[in-house]
Amino acid sequence: MVLLRNLEVFMRLSVRFATGLVLTLTFLLFSTATILSQDLNQQKQAKRKQVTELDAKLNSNPTPEEYEDLIKKREKIVAEIKAIDKKLMSDDAAMKKINAVKRASNYGNSALKLGQFPEALKHYNKAISLDSTFVQAHYGKGLTLKKQRKYKEALAAFQAAIDNNAAYSAAYLALGTTYSQLSQPDKAIQVYNQAIQYDPTSAKMHYSLGEVYLNKKKNYKKASNNFQKATQLDPTYDRAFSSLGVSLIELGKLDQAVMALENALAVTKKKRWEGPHYRLAVAYNKKSAYSKAKAAAIEALNNKKNYAPAAYEAGKACKELGQFNQAIKYFGIAGKSRVWKKTADYEIDLIKNRDKYGSY
Repeated sequence: MVLLRNLEVFMRLSVRFATGLVLTLTFLLFSTATILSQDLNQQKQAKRKQVTELDAKLNSNPTPEEYEDLIKKREKIVAEIKAIDKKLMSDDAAMKKINAVKRASNYGNSALKLGQFPEALKHYNKAISLDSTFVQAHYGKGLTLKKQRKYKEALAAFQAAIDNNAAYSAAYLALGTTYSQLSQPDKAIQVYNQAIQYDPTSAKMHYSLGEVYLNKKKNYKKASNNFQKATQLDPTYDRAFSSLGVSLIELGKLDQAVMALENALAVTKKKRWEGPHYRLAVAYNKKSAYSKAKAAAIEALNNKKNYAPAAYEAGKACKELGQFNQAIKYFGIAGKSRVWKKTADYEIDLIKNRDKYGSY
């Protein structure tokens, strides 16, 4: 057990190191190039000093043999200085290229934040033309194209980022999310599974995979498994706990669902979050715990005024508790939503015409 735990920690650190290595590559290149440049300049200065000393000896009436030896030494040192100059010029060009790539990508990021998508693309493309392996530029280009609804091109850009760095998690998330939004859940699942192969300790990847199974595939068992894994990897992952609760409700595991939803509310830092309270109301209504369902639904409404799904659950709970006037009030709130109006109006009609339809 200890060995497995240590292995998991090692894998997490290894993947984080790989991702961090890419994100800090530019900084390392700058630092290394700067150190090398300083070292070469110091060597150049030392050799120039040697040339000056040799020139002094050449001007001090050496013998013919000494003169010939001094000339050979001087020519050798001058050749070494020229080689250093050539190396410095090469390193300077490399640093300028790195700087140009980073600058172009940063300009793209700024333009993207301002919603200037054509301008952002121009800068990202420039960065890529200078260095086709610069993953941040491919990723930023993908985000920009997605904003422009150019999904096919966005997918290609995200894939290019992954091709250049198989540990670049942001690109996997963007690629998987885009496939999911395009109603291609199987491809999204493939992307997330690929990401998990590189980093099995990523709570976010397991959560994202669970969301596809929950919302697109309706495979609640696989969804709950992935959400459970996400919460194990990150015990503070509030959204994973919440989605775990949703999937467990669908599986009919109501007690476990309540526990997951309560965990979501316990660990969240959000000041207002109606979702878990609403889902608790659903679970409690299914458990016939109507007082708890009502309390949870009201808490959801306190977090989000006139929240139709919660109002409907409050109405259901009140109806079962025999609190018909309150039930009508909450169903009325739910009925303000076009989505819930027909169902809410039906419930109100049942209550108002209890003699006609029979009592509860």
